[in-house]
Amino acid sequence: MKENKKDIVSRLSVLMKATRAGEDVHKMILSEDENEVTIRFQSGYERTVNVECDSGIALIQDVIRMFL
Repeated sequence: MKENKKDIVSRLSVLMKATRAGEDVHKMILSEDENEVTIRFQSGYERTVNVECDSGIALIQDVIRMFL
């Protein structure tokens, strides 16, 4: 089964916005090549997470680490 990284990032964005750590997240964007997730905050600040070769669960873990 091929995991749908775009769907995972979309759902993770909603979940993070529901937390105190992610309440200032505006949106999360998966790059066209699916190698990076850009986290855009309300302030306009952006952070990029490398998710190249990640499974779905590893993608989630890598993105969450940015909030810890």
